[in-house]
Amino acid sequence: MSVEIDIENWACSDANKPLPIAEFYRVRLWDGDGFDEKRRIDDATPTGAQVLAAFDRHPVNEFVLLLLDKDGVSQIEPDEVIDISDRRAERFFAFRTDRVWHAAYNDQRFPWGAPKVAEPILRLIFRTPQNKSLVLTRSGEKDRILTPDDIVNLDDPGLERIFTRKRSWKLLVQGVLLSFDSPLVVVRDALVKAGIDPDSGWTAALKFVGLPREAVKLTDTIDLSREGIEKLWLRPDHVNNGEAPSGLHRAFRLRDEDETYLQERGEQWETVIDGAQRWFIIRNYTLPDGYRQKNTDIAVLIPPTYPAAALDMFFCAPHLQLASGREIPQTQVKQDICGVSFQRWSRHRHGATTWNPSVDNLITHVAIIDEAIAREVGA
Repeated sequence: MSVEIDIENWACSDANKPLPIAEFYRVRLWDGDGFDEKRRIDDATPTGAQVLAAFDRHPVNEFVLLLLDKDGVSQIEPDEVIDISDRRAERFFAFRTDRVWHAAYNDQRFPWGAPKVAEPILRLIFRTPQNKSLVLTRSGEKDRILTPDDIVNLDDPGLERIFTRKRSWKLLVQGVLLSFDSPLVVVRDALVKAGIDPDSGWTAALKFVGLPREAVKLTDTIDLSREGIEKLWLRPDHVNNGEAPSGLHRAFRLRDEDETYLQERGEQWETVIDGAQRWFIIRNYTLPDGYRQKNTDIAVLIPPTYPAAALDMFFCAPHLQLASGREIPQTQVKQDICGVSFQRWSRHRHGATTWNPSVDNLITHVAIIDEAIAREVGA
């Protein structure tokens, strides 16, 4: 038999082993202003009145006593016997009051001895880790995520319901909204998660609402808990002047099946990011006879949620012209991509060719481009 056991320390050290029987137990009492010093309970089976008396709470009938044990929070009546070794009485809470308030935590109803309870206390008594959010829900109101400064008012009408939700932090990276389990994110890791090659030569900066940009390096860590972060902004260290590149620029990866197809097709292709838009570009696409040009670059806008979001239209640089002099319909709009003027070909899917994310991809879209270009010259 142990002489004395500190119940709080024991609970932290091993949550599975049964609490040994001892001559004395040391427990804490919370009184609304913080934790008092721990005090010794001589009796292994004290009553609620004996616990209050041990902490000099007199007269005991003017206090509500709560117990935090292995099963949660419960109210202890003055004449109720507590088996310390069985219930693992980690902490007691004492309130000078004549009533008890109630709330629910993950559908577990619990008592409280005051009309208000702070978010840190809720985390404490329910052992809620920091990677989970506490969410307050009320009938007819939008759910509210509690912050460490929040206080839940138990006097409000209806039962206060609090539940946990896996905590996440959001960051917009070049039009791709990312979710993280931790507020601390390395810039390089954020780019990789967004499908962007971090080694393709970027200048990166954090944009804040109403504040100047803040330059960041690939190795820097972003704290997403900072107020006002709008997005991670990127721009290339250099802008292509429209000539064929000596090295292909891969700002973000395509789907594996798309890349395999392009490799088998023998195309020279790039991916670039211009502002918030992601572009796929085939370089030196060979045109059929009937055009004044022999080759062109063809660009396709890749939405952040592709393939759930459809690919639509395509863009050519230089602007294509027919050898016959006939104007190509629906190609009059210009689109600037990384400083180069592209000609927009407004060719849209409809009817049987309407985009289907389960079967359509960049492969089927390139097939539509091939057909649209060939159709104009009857190839």
